[in-house]
Amino acid sequence: MQKNHSISIYVILLLSMFFWGTSYVFTKIVLSYANPITIIFTRLVISVVLLWVVIAIFYHKSGIQKSDIKYLLLLAFCEPFVYFLGETYGIERVSPVVASLVISTIPVFTAIVLTIFFRTKLNRLNQIGILVSFVGIVLMILGKNMQLQVDMVGLLFLLIAVAASIGYGLILTKLSAQVHPIWLIAFQNTVGLILFLPLWLTCGQPIVYTHEAISLLGFSLTPVQAFWTCIVILSVFSSTLAFMFYSIAVSKIGLARSIVFTNLIAIFTAITAYFLVDESFNMQKIMAIIIVLIGVVLTQMGKKYA
Repeated sequence: MQKNHSISIYVILLLSMFFWGTSYVFTKIVLSYANPITIIFTRLVISVVLLWVVIAIFYHKSGIQKSDIKYLLLLAFCEPFVYFLGETYGIERVSPVVASLVISTIPVFTAIVLTIFFRTKLNRLNQIGILVSFVGIVLMILGKNMQLQVDMVGLLFLLIAVAASIGYGLILTKLSAQVHPIWLIAFQNTVGLILFLPLWLTCGQPIVYTHEAISLLGFSLTPVQAFWTCIVILSVFSSTLAFMFYSIAVSKIGLARSIVFTNLIAIFTAITAYFLVDESFNMQKIMAIIIVLIGVVLTQMGKKYA
């Protein structure tokens, strides 16, 4: 792989993590207007419409092989269906930063799965990097008295999301090299939308707009403006572009290297939460962020995973 090509892959990986990191804060905001099922269904509708319009204009000559459909169905079941359920219900019960920190354990569990079931070998620096990143994540999630303070039901939902994400990553490894990213994400989100339709019809609730204006990204917005601004951001960037960029990265540098970058999600979430929802950002969190960054760098050093 050429150097400039490698840099571009890492750039889109960072963008992917940034979009996912900010999504926890925007999801927390819209949860004050609608329940999780309504939020998930709405953002998928927008994402699916956008994707198929782009495909119809620019990528209609590409497509999907019949042999890939069974894997794509399983991919969509993992994400967005199971993952979005776990993530959104988890965010409903815990802070955006805590939610992103739990999700950031995905590289640790993925490394274990790859090592045990797929005999993937990690060099010593990569192993140390994963451990260092995990230590940084734990440091961020601990309170001032070094005690874990988190809603256990919310934690359970987030762990379900972690399991779904691991399954998604493993299936994506097989598909990303042979299915065009935009077709992959369009199919994935369309199937996810179909799976969520019965839940939306039975459990979805009307959007309830409060009567207070809020400040978002430096602008004073009415509840209607705030809700739909956040939903559009979640749909376009978190549910569409982030998945496309991540799929491209996995096809170029592999799952083991790509997934470690999910440790950065917590950092982007912490920064976004600090500016948008006034979440505390003390010295402990700053140190934890530095530790996570060191860990990520270490995971990218040395030989590629075998």
